[in-house]
Amino acid sequence: MTFKDVLRGVGDVIVNNKLLTFLSVALFAFVIATIALASENNSNANALGECESRLWTATSVTPGTTTVVPADTTTVTGAPTSTDAITTPEAATTTTTVIPDTTQAP
Repeated sequence: MTFKDVLRGVGDVIVNNKLLTFLSVALFAFVIATIALASENNSNANALGECESRLWTATSVTPGTTTVVPADTTTVTGAPTSTDAITTPEAATTTTTVIPDTTQAP
């Protein structure tokens, strides 16, 4: 059996099994494409991580100390001093809301 006979035998197998040949070529192309996409995805993930770390470094601000100042309670003259006055303390300001007495004596 010569080399020519072997090539003729391989050629006959390919011609007789066209579907098998097509599926083999398609599988090979799929494997190559999967490897290429995995490699590209890995390099994109590395580039994204590097970009995020540079962005984090560029925009990070060292936290300063925050001191909360207690709010002062103010009394409005002529206003009732009972629970009708509602005081809401905020950062450095005090807001007092006076609710007028709308009840009538019998």
